[in-house]
Amino acid sequence: MKSIKFFTVSIIAILILSNCSHTIPSRESILDNITNIEDSLYLDLPQSPRLCDAMDTEKRFVVIGDSKLYCEIEGSGTPLVLINGGPGSSHHAFHPWLSELSKEFQVIYYDQRGCGLSDYKPGPGYSFEQAVEDLEKLRISLRIDKWIVAGHSFGGGLAQYYTIKYPQHVLGQVLIGSVPMMDIEAFRAGRAQEYYSDKEREKIAELREMAIARKISMVQYRFNRELNGGWKRGNFYKPTMERIAQGGLYDFVADPLFTSDWAVYNFKDAFLECPVSTLILEGKYDLIWKADRPALMGKYHPNASVQVLENSGHNMFADEPDRFTEAIKSWAESIEQASLPELEKWSQSVDTIIGESLYLIESSKDFIRLIKESGVEVAHHQYLEIKAARPEARIFFEAPMNVLGYEYLFAAKLDESVAIFKLNVMEYPDSWNAYDSLGEAYLKINEIEKAKVSYQKSIELNPENENGINVLKQISLADQSTSE
Repeated sequence: MKSIKFFTVSIIAILILSNCSHTIPSRESILDNITNIEDSLYLDLPQSPRLCDAMDTEKRFVVIGDSKLYCEIEGSGTPLVLINGGPGSSHHAFHPWLSELSKEFQVIYYDQRGCGLSDYKPGPGYSFEQAVEDLEKLRISLRIDKWIVAGHSFGGGLAQYYTIKYPQHVLGQVLIGSVPMMDIEAFRAGRAQEYYSDKEREKIAELREMAIARKISMVQYRFNRELNGGWKRGNFYKPTMERIAQGGLYDFVADPLFTSDWAVYNFKDAFLECPVSTLILEGKYDLIWKADRPALMGKYHPNASVQVLENSGHNMFADEPDRFTEAIKSWAESIEQASLPELEKWSQSVDTIIGESLYLIESSKDFIRLIKESGVEVAHHQYLEIKAARPEARIFFEAPMNVLGYEYLFAAKLDESVAIFKLNVMEYPDSWNAYDSLGEAYLKINEIEKAKVSYQKSIELNPENENGINVLKQISLADQSTSE
C-alpha cells in the first residue's frame, strides 16, 4: 500500500516574488518528455502565504449592490481589468507575473462573485449573465469610463460577452487562451493525451477515480494531478511544487454552490465585423486546444491581432511573462477607438446573430434547471413528450449538458450522470464527444460492455479520438489479464 505524506513547508514569499524579473530559467518543459510519478499521495499541501500579501497593491472590497467583490489595483495609466478563468478560479492565478503591466497600465485584479475573496452571495443564482453584470457594476463603482478587458480561458468568454453588451466602455479586449464561445466541433478536442506518458495517464485516471469516489478532495486531486504530469495540460514549463501548491490553496477557490451556464452561449459569427480592437494571445503548446486553434480563432475574429507564444501553454503569462506583457503593451499602443456609429452598427448585427440562438439558450437553461430541481427522470419524461410532439425540436445545447454530466459525475451521483450523458447522446447522436463521455460514465458504474460500445461509437465518429482509443486498449488488456 502506498504511503501517504503529511507535511507543512513554510515558503518565504520573497523567493517566489524574485521571479518578477521575468527571466525564464532553464527548467523542464513538456518537450523533454520526462515522466515523474510520485510514490506517495499528498493530502496536506505545502503552506505558503498569498503572493498578494507581499505586493504593493491597493487592496479593497468594492460594493456592487447586493455583493462585495475583492479588488486589487496596481499602477496607473490606462485601466486594464484582468478576468480570471475557471469557472471558479481567482485573481491569484495572475500573480506575480502581471505586475510588469502596472508600469504602463492601471491593472485591476478582482475575484468574481462566489470566487476567491469575494462574497459568496449567489443572489438569484450564479450565472454567466450575472458575472458580466457584476463586471459592469465594478467599472461603475471604480468610476472608470473605458477600460481594456483582458480575459484568460473562461474569463475570455466573459470578456467577449462584456464587449458585446457594453462596447461603448471597451477600449480593447485581450483574449488569452480564451474559451471560443462557439459551438464548433473543431474547437472541442485538446491534445493533452498526446503529451502524457502511459504512466501519467494511468496515475491521473487513478486520482480522478479517487476524487469521484470522494476519497480525496478536489484541492487534493488537483495538487496530486499536477505533480504527476497533469501540469503539462496548462503549462509549457513545469511549475515548482510551491507554485503548484499555491494554485491549490489560492488560485482555484469557489463557493461549493458556484456554477456557470456559460456553455449555453454561442457567439459564432458575432465578431466577424467587430470594430473593437482585439488581441488574441495563444500558446503554441496550449494542450487544452488543438494545434490549429490560433488560425481558427483568427478566422472568427478577422479584425483581431493573433499572436502565438512559441514556448507557452495555456498559462502563457507564467511560461513567457516577458513576451506576454510586451505583446499587450505593443498592441495597446496601436489601439484605435471605434466610433459610436461603428459600435451601434456592430451591436445591431450581433443582436441579430445572437437572437437566433436565444430560444435554445433559454431552453437549455430551463432543461438544466429542471434536472437540478426535479431530477433526471422527470426531465427525461419531459424530453420524450416534447420530441413526440415535435421530433425536429432542439431542446438543449450539447456542451452545457456535457458539463452538467461531469458535474454529477464528480459529485458521485453516478446513475444521474449516466442518464444525463444518455440524454445528450439522444439529442446529438452524431457527436463523438457525447459518446466518449457516456463511455466514461459507464466505466464508473462498471458497465464495461456498454462502455466499450460507447467508446467504439465515439471512435467510429472520430477516428482521431485518442482518449477513446487508449481506454479501449486498457479495457482489452484488462480482459486478457482476467482470462489468463
